Amino acid sequence: MEQWKMSIITGVALIILALVFSLMRKGISIWMAIVIVLGVIDIIFGILRKKKEGM
Repeated sequence: MEQWKMSIITGVALIILALVFSLMRKGISIWMAIVIVLGVIDIIFGILRKKKEGM
């Protein structure tokens, strides 16, 4: 699989897992917030890689 697709899929998976664990614990912790931010950053890098490959 292409690198940018893996990056986007990993970012989405991180965000989903963090949200599920936060819902299970009935609150968001600093660690879950960090995981969500890392997921968003991973998605952004994936999109940037896709744009770079498209050029």
